[in-house]
Amino acid sequence: MPSWLLPSGAALSVGLLAGALLFGGSDATPTGRTAPTAAPTDAAGNPVPEVVTSLSRAEPVQVELPTLGVTSSLVDLGLNEDGTLEVPVDYSKAGWFTGGNFPGDPQGPPALIAGHVDDFTGPAVFFRLRELAVGDEVEVVRADNTVAVFVVSDMDQYAKSAFPADEVYAPVADSEIVLITCTGSFDSAARSYDDNLVVRATLDMDRSLEESSARVAAGLTAPAADLPNV
Repeated sequence: MPSWLLPSGAALSVGLLAGALLFGGSDATPTGRTAPTAAPTDAAGNPVPEVVTSLSRAEPVQVELPTLGVTSSLVDLGLNEDGTLEVPVDYSKAGWFTGGNFPGDPQGPPALIAGHVDDFTGPAVFFRLRELAVGDEVEVVRADNTVAVFVVSDMDQYAKSAFPADEVYAPVADSEIVLITCTGSFDSAARSYDDNLVVRATLDMDRSLEESSARVAAGLTAPAADLPNV
């Protein structure tokens, strides 16, 4: 198994998530000009409205779980020297993997947002993640002040020793995100939870446009981007 799919060594600390990782993201720049294609039409020759299924690429800066009352700025997560995923240093903040897809990107591996469940002092940022239900929304504010709204579609629990990274991070046809934290029994000897909780959510374009317009109307500005993992 490639090193980027292995659990992070940091996951041995209290309440840390497993450092499973994904490849993804595509921001290739065209190398030349191409002739524009004709707009699609129906059988009667009438223009067919374009169906937009993803957002323009912008860095995520904040995640909100409205039904849980959870809001967190997002720190940048990269790779450790051994190729495993970094985990947030601050237990009160979630982080996003900057080497994969951005939330709102089109089809491909889902974007990844990770957070702790707790530490020795008490609950951490994703302590209540298990309370999410199918149909709940996950809102990701982005650096361009738009909001990518995702709807929870699935929740699964996996043993860290048998985490199906190839399945969880496989490319998909829609724009998706995965939220991940620890769960299950706590192994006091290893100072780690035995399992991971994985929440998957799919982009809702209509709600994204609605919430993005609402931010502008309310005069809100985007939080700071490129937060270091400190």
